[in-house]
Amino acid sequence: MDAGTAELVIRLWEPRDAESLHRAVLESVDHLRPWVPFASREPITLSQRRTAMKQWQGWLDDGGDRMYGLFLGDQVVGGCGLHRRIGPGGLEIGYWVHPGFVRRGYATAAARTMTDEAFALDGIDRVEIWHQEANVPSGRVPAALGFAYVGLRRRETSPDVEWMVWRQSRDGWRAGPG
Repeated sequence: MDAGTAELVIRLWEPRDAESLHRAVLESVDHLRPWVPFASREPITLSQRRTAMKQWQGWLDDGGDRMYGLFLGDQVVGGCGLHRRIGPGGLEIGYWVHPGFVRRGYATAAARTMTDEAFALDGIDRVEIWHQEANVPSGRVPAALGFAYVGLRRRETSPDVEWMVWRQSRDGWRAGPG
């Protein structure tokens, strides 16, 4: 883990985390809204958050997306996930950090852990990180982890937004940086 992140715990969300997650997202939404698609649907109620968390468990049970929390003790620092939206053999890493915890290495630690998790799964040969070009801090994460910049892309779900795409292969990750 990065310096200063030794106490960071990254684990799957559990039902007991609903209130802490809800509070952290509401405190972060203005910070996240320009960059993270889910923030455009906020605020939601605590009941809706619990329903979303149940949906995440269903995705996991069905071999789909995996959603994780970042914790310091009982405090939610952010979240991350592995998303099956880039096609067979690939997973996209998503991450967000509460504004009270930015620039401490937590996003990099999360992305490193998610990359390890992705390549521990059968059939995954590549991992990607997508971020908006203007979100420079988010772009530092894949660069620091040795991901290769692929280029600008658009999503069907957000055709007006250009995303910077970074990729790491299973073999490249095993070989390490450089």
